[in-house]
Amino acid sequence: MQFNSHSDEQDIVSYVVDATGLNPTAHLKKITRAANEALRIIWSWIFEAYGGWQFDDGNQTDLPSATAALVASQQKYTLPSEALTVRRVSVKDESGFWRDLDPITLEEITATHAENEFQSTPGNPTYYRLVAGILKLYPGPSYGQDASLRVQFDRGTMQFVSTDTTKTPGFASEFHGAVPTGAAVHIGGDKTLKNTTLQERRWARYELAIKGFYKKRFAEMNPETHRSQVDDPAAEVI
Repeated sequence: MQFNSHSDEQDIVSYVVDATGLNPTAHLKKITRAANEALRIIWSWIFEAYGGWQFDDGNQTDLPSATAALVASQQKYTLPSEALTVRRVSVKDESGFWRDLDPITLEEITATHAENEFQSTPGNPTYYRLVAGILKLYPGPSYGQDASLRVQFDRGTMQFVSTDTTKTPGFASEFHGAVPTGAAVHIGGDKTLKNTTLQERRWARYELAIKGFYKKRFAEMNPETHRSQVDDPAAEVI
């Protein structure tokens, strides 16, 4: 479902206008803001329902992964600004082989060591710790090397701007109707508008449907959801 200006009004803005009675010209920025709020909530549903197939907004043109140079003896590295979570951290050794690092918390370190004494001698990094927007390696590398620190992460949705027309939400198309529904609920929370209760019910149904879909989307990892007919004891075998 595109954001605006569909020839048959099969677009997000038109649906929001129908649900709320807002003027599509005078209130386009308000509608855009509400649609983006719905996108953020839908992202949280999808993230919560993770079933093994990592979600990333379909409007992105690259994968949620970034590399950086390792600097000899440097422990602290800045995380990508778009990273909402960290899924994996890897380093490339001097022989060119990638190796995953183990995550560790400050509490695990200080149970046996002072933090500044834990693996303080530079070498091959083994652990990583997250501190705000910083990734700290233990130990710091004993070598410097380009593109040898890799972080894989989750990032948020790509937001609409009020001038968008054909841009679509970056999740499964069968559920695009959730965006105008959620936008209408968000707008309805600001003041009393028509059909608010109906939109809230639809929004709740979309939450269940989207979570259910993304939880089981990776079919090969969820074979019980794709049982063949002969697996059904009630099925007739011919």
